[in-house]
Amino acid sequence: MLKLLIVDDEPIIRSGIRGLIEWEKYGYEICGEAEDGPSAVEAILELKPDLVLLDLHLPGFSGLEIIKKFRAQGESNGNTHFLVISGYAEFEYAKEAINLGVDGYIEKPIDEDILAERITSIAKKIIMKDPEEHRQIQFLKIMEGIYKEEIFGPFCFGGGYVQAVFVSVENTRPGDTVPQIPALRDFFQKDICHIFPYKEFMVFLFEDTPEAAVKRLLEDLIGNLEKNGTECAVTLGGRHREESSCPGSGIQKTCREAERLIEDIFFYREKKYLTLQDIQDKNSAAADWDYDEEIKKLCSYIQVVDNKMIQSFFNELKDVFFHSGKTPFTIRQECMELMIEVRGEMIKKFPTLKEKLGTGRETLDAIMKQRCLGMIIDTMTEACLHISGCLPLLSADSSFQRIISYVNNNYKEDLRLENLGQLFYYNCAYLGKKFKEHTGMNFHTYLDKLRIAAAKKLLQDTDMKVYEVSAEVGYSNTDYFYSKFKKYTGESPLVFRRKE
Repeated sequence: MLKLLIVDDEPIIRSGIRGLIEWEKYGYEICGEAEDGPSAVEAILELKPDLVLLDLHLPGFSGLEIIKKFRAQGESNGNTHFLVISGYAEFEYAKEAINLGVDGYIEKPIDEDILAERITSIAKKIIMKDPEEHRQIQFLKIMEGIYKEEIFGPFCFGGGYVQAVFVSVENTRPGDTVPQIPALRDFFQKDICHIFPYKEFMVFLFEDTPEAAVKRLLEDLIGNLEKNGTECAVTLGGRHREESSCPGSGIQKTCREAERLIEDIFFYREKKYLTLQDIQDKNSAAADWDYDEEIKKLCSYIQVVDNKMIQSFFNELKDVFFHSGKTPFTIRQECMELMIEVRGEMIKKFPTLKEKLGTGRETLDAIMKQRCLGMIIDTMTEACLHISGCLPLLSADSSFQRIISYVNNNYKEDLRLENLGQLFYYNCAYLGKKFKEHTGMNFHTYLDKLRIAAAKKLLQDTDMKVYEVSAEVGYSNTDYFYSKFKKYTGESPLVFRRKE
């Protein structure tokens, strides 16, 4: 945007000029106002506007004196343009202003069409002084979808094929922009493409360059960046032809494609750079995944120290996320929630873990910072393997003792011999036999006794209702709980509570 300073001693005139036309539409932003000669000089020196809309008759000293001052001293490097306005339609004023090199003269009241014509002509004059700056302005207007040749000058790009590369550099220092990265600046001194800063990206726009050549350059660029220890995301938009009937349409299309691909890089750890062809399989149907059930499975794998199944779980989770259509931000959030829930469940079952595991902040920070899904999955896998490795189950006397410890810690769940057999790789019938050998009772009796013992404690120590106690210890049917409680204690839960 070109900077505009409005100078007039009447506030109502200044306000009227602000609202007379859509300045942004013509490539201007109003950077300030001044109400007299001295404040106008001060504002010009401080703000360095591209154009000053200047009333000739001002308190302090006149508009002509201001122009003389800047023209005589060569201040502001001669870069400031003046468009004079006055209520005095006198030839001598206009003649003197023109002799001083102003860019035009408008009478009050200001005509909207004349103003638009004059500032458009001045904008073209300003931007044509620097072709590169002109090209940069046109590029930004093209990306905003507001480029018009009559406003922003003749089209600076060719009429052939264009293709955009977007680079997003990670871990830059606060205040840095992508063009300040030496590896990028040095690599593209070869003058083989147009280079534009855009948002948080660096854009390399190739004109009439074969796609194979562009890809070779990208390989070299990425090698250069890696050599300098610079991590970045690189994408390549499609190759599109510029249409003479709609200048800039090809540029906008290839750039939009490359920009959208930046987010998709999150899913492609192995790709050095990403193209439209690479993501064709990404949005195929996702596998069914019951979050609550899968979390229970993961907690079970951790408890029985089944590292192979823990890794298998996260491999499946990676595939689910890949095909989910969710954004990287949403996936990061869900991964953090998963780790918080798993850690909480494990500490609930094994309170001594809390001291060993710390706050878990490190894992959550890593999930937010890792640049791609594969790295996040690695972080989560390592964290769960660490939890599993810290469990007291590892110090059990025998492998079967681990099964008993698992039952002791999970009696509230829907435990059956079939579940345990799958978890610990035992035949169901053999597991039942071994369970009786080790505990002196069959599996169901052992489980019932654990649950009834827990129920007795809740009836003694809490005000929970009987049906709430029943659900808490693993019995979904309250009548069934009543019969079991009476079988093992000889009295009903209510009689037990009153007696205690």
